[in-house]
Amino acid sequence: MLWFERQLVASMTGHLDHDERSRVTDFVEGSLGEMPEHLRLGVGAESLVLGAWARLPGRLGGALRDGTGVSLRALEVSPLNPVRQYARLMRSLVLFAEHELRPGAGG
Repeated sequence: MLWFERQLVASMTGHLDHDERSRVTDFVEGSLGEMPEHLRLGVGAESLVLGAWARLPGRLGGALRDGTGVSLRALEVSPLNPVRQYARLMRSLVLFAEHELRPGAGG
């Protein structure tokens, strides 16, 4: 999992305890790793671009920083559809992992 992806997952799982957060992170990392290469290439490229942009002073990084890491809010309201779809993908993977890995969920 790339730096920016890890930051997004960490910010979305801040409410979970350490073990749950670790399981969700592992699930998301595995899901990203199992993507067909052409899809993973696109998601990875977007992660690299957004990660570089977030690290620039006064850019996306300032808007994305909250107390726990990177927030999806700036990505979700982006005027660029691929950025909004990226945010939706990452949120979906985290939400699916949270529910799938919940004790008694059958997963």
